Parts: sequence; structure tokens; C-alpha cells
Amino acid sequence: MIGEHLDLTALKVLVVDDNANMRNLIAEVLRCLGVHKVFKVDSAQAGRMMLQAGGIDLVFADIEMAGENGVEFVRQVRASPSPRIANVVIVMVSAHATETRVMEAGAAGANSFLVKPFSVSAFARRLAEAFANRRMMLQAAQRRTPAHWPVPGGKPVEV
Repeated sequence: MIGEHLDLTALKVLVVDDNANMRNLIAEVLRCLGVHKVFKVDSAQAGRMMLQAGGIDLVFADIEMAGENGVEFVRQVRASPSPRIANVVIVMVSAHATETRVMEAGAAGANSFLVKPFSVSAFARRLAEAFANRRMMLQAAQRRTPAHWPVPGGKPVEV
């Protein structure tokens, strides 16, 4: 599983969700998977501020938040002039997982999409997928060719 490829204990993870219960649930699942450093914020703006502070390796962002939504958050993160921020691994989270929404998240730059409610095993798979997709996207950028983000049950989306 992921532990074979990633040292999760060293990860610094940011959870961006306007629902306190969901922030706490995601943080607890991360801790169960071995992540020791989890930061939680309740808005896209607070998420960007945490990213600017530095050191975040992975972001879980809800797609539906009051104010700015998760897709816009991802677009702004990807547009950052800082490679450390722009290339952070992002998993989009939503209970509203229509094909259109999943494709929109992928086109915005999300590395994976986690559907709520989720199991711990599905959570771990999406975490591993997000890091694999990030590597693929960075390699494509180096070759200056488009990367493709797999849509669950559908065709890949060019990103």
C-alpha cells in the first residue's frame, strides 16, 4: 500500500473544509494512516495562507465550501508563482461526485478525487493515486506534453 512508497510520518497535510466534523474526520483518518502533522482550516483563503507559510506536502480540499469553492482554490494554488505551492499534491473531496464535477476538479489541477462518504481503504488509495498523478504531471511538464488525469469510471481528462 502507500506506506511502501511514502513515509507518511514526514508528511505535512492541510485539510481545507468549512465543515468542522469533516475536517476532524479527515485528520483522524490521516493520523490512523501514520501522518503526524495535520493542519485544519475552514476556508480557501485560510488554506492559501497556510500554503504560503510553507512546508505543506498534501492538501485535502472540499469542493463545496461557503465563499470560494474548492475548484477555485485549486486553480489559484496551481497559478502560484511558487513551485512549492503550485506543485503541492491536492486531493479534492466531495459528496457531490458527478462526472462533471470530477472532470472540473481534474482540469483545475487536482491530483485525485475522494468521494464522501469514504472508507479508510478508499482514502488510502486516493492518497497513493494523488502522489502518482503528481509525479506523472511533473514528468509531463518536463517533457512539455499534456498529462492525463483519470476520472473514476470515465475517460482521462487532459490537464
